[in-house]
Amino acid sequence: MSDQRRRKLRPTMADVAREAGVSLSTVDRVLNLRADVRADTAQRIAAAAARLGFHAKGVIEQRVLNDRPTLRLGFLLQKSGVPFYQGLAHALSNAAATCSRARIRVVIGYLDDLDPVIVAQRILALRDQVDGLGVVAVDHPRVREAVAQLRETGVSVVALLSELSSASGTGYVGLDNRLTGRTAGWFVSRLANRPGAVAVMLSSQRFQCQELCELSFRSYLAEHSSEWELLASRLTLEDDEFAHGNTLDLLTAEPDLAGLYVAGGGIAGVLRALRSLQEQQLRLPVVVCHDLTPLTREALKTGLVQAVLSHPIVTMAEQAVEALVEAATATPPGPAPRRVVPLQIDVPEST
Repeated sequence: MSDQRRRKLRPTMADVAREAGVSLSTVDRVLNLRADVRADTAQRIAAAAARLGFHAKGVIEQRVLNDRPTLRLGFLLQKSGVPFYQGLAHALSNAAATCSRARIRVVIGYLDDLDPVIVAQRILALRDQVDGLGVVAVDHPRVREAVAQLRETGVSVVALLSELSSASGTGYVGLDNRLTGRTAGWFVSRLANRPGAVAVMLSSQRFQCQELCELSFRSYLAEHSSEWELLASRLTLEDDEFAHGNTLDLLTAEPDLAGLYVAGGGIAGVLRALRSLQEQQLRLPVVVCHDLTPLTREALKTGLVQAVLSHPIVTMAEQAVEALVEAATATPPGPAPRRVVPLQIDVPEST
């Protein structure tokens, strides 16, 4: 092929403009730094240049990198010793480091004291330190009030895992919890030998996610057979020792328990109680719990748990960072969006 023919096949600025859906002059401004161009437009041009193999795509990409705003994002997660939150913190740090829309400084804290008053104080303490906040918290008036005060100062807030009241003006990144609870009901109804007594264990019904999972689980079983006996829910308080004692009490009182849905924290204590019965070769219920960690993965392999319903933490972290960046860089600033991530399902044969 002649050099002249090769030159004709090379993508031009006009090709990049057409691919990006912008004018030729806009591409020229990005390429030659002649005037300000909106960050999202520059990113669209850079993506088009990369797809086409435009010879100056490196220059455009560098312009996009240089034009990125610097943002401070804070994340308040639940207890620091819980493997799920450790994994989520790592995923959030990675998502922030690789975000193409902004340079992000991340502050990650943990809420080892879940008292709503303490949580509200921790939220307010970040008021002048962050441009956006992602938080895992109960839907309590004090928490909502603290979030509203942040919103009044222009700080975008995203509720992670569990939604807050719509009146708080927060975004949301997490599962469709109605779907999650009904999926747990499906597993119990299919894997139990016959309908019988079933129980749900929750950290707190103040968490909207757990409340909705519980209601949807119960609704699914009730509408599929009147023979299911739906017991009163038990609490774990996100505390392994409390969860261990409450699980032993439940299993002792209900030796024929058909199903157990652990929709909240304290899973280490629940599994310890189940393991003690397994070692005594006593009958165990069908168990469904949340979030795949080394602990729940091992429980699947050893038969303590039959299904784990998980938040895909990498996807969730990326969506949380993107939602906060979108809200913080909007003109004018607006509330963060609501983004639902797909449910991850693991069973013994998939681990």
